[in-house]
Amino acid sequence: MDYYSSYKKIAVPRLSNPEILERINALRTKSEISPNAFSFLSSLAAGFKKYGGVTQKQYDAFVDIEKSYLDSPVNHTEWMQQYNDVHREIANICALYYCANPPYYGDLAYRVLYDKNFIPSEKQYNALTQNKYATKVLESHYAEPKYKVNDYVSLRKNNPCGINEKLNMFVILQVAPEPITTAAKSTKKYKILPLDNTTTYVVEERWLKYLNKNKINA
Repeated sequence: MDYYSSYKKIAVPRLSNPEILERINALRTKSEISPNAFSFLSSLAAGFKKYGGVTQKQYDAFVDIEKSYLDSPVNHTEWMQQYNDVHREIANICALYYCANPPYYGDLAYRVLYDKNFIPSEKQYNALTQNKYATKVLESHYAEPKYKVNDYVSLRKNNPCGINEKLNMFVILQVAPEPITTAAKSTKKYKILPLDNTTTYVVEERWLKYLNKNKINA
C-alpha cells in the first residue's frame, strides 16, 4: 500500500443547525444585497446542502455580512446624526477605488455607491476611508490639479500608458474625467488629445509633463 492510498482525509467539523441555512437564505432575498455578498451566500447555501453544514470560518464570515445588513440603526444613532455630505463624498471616493480594485471592501463599497439608504457604521467608514491606500487616494483626489484645461503636455518616457503617437504632444481637454483608481501620489486623471489626432486618452498626472514651448511653436 503506497502513501497516497493509505492517506485518510480528516473530516472538517461543520455547523449543521438548519437555522443557519434559513438565515443564509433569508439574507439572500434582501433586495439591497450586493452581487459579491449574494454570490458568497449562494455558494454557502449550496455547500451547506452538499456537505451538511458550514465550517466555523465560513459561519464567522456569514455572521459578519449578516450583521452589516441587519444591524439596527439604534445601535449607532449618534453616528448616523453626524454622518453628512462630506462623509458621504469621502466614502464614495474610496468606494469607487475599491470597486476598481477588488476584492477588498467589495461588499461595503457596493453598498456605499448603490444603496441610497445605507449609512456605514463608524467602524466600517473608518476602515474604508482611513487605511493607507484610501489615504493616498484621497490625497490625490483633493490635491490641486497640476494641469488645467488647454495646457500643453507630453508623456514622460517611463510611462506605462501604451499610447503610441508620432508626436508626443497633447492638450488637456478635461481634469478628473474619471475616479482615481491607483493608490499613489499624483494619480489624478486627465483627458488628453494629441495635437495631430482625434483619439482621446485618459492619463494619470504622474505620467505627464509640461510640453516644451519651443516644440509648440516649431
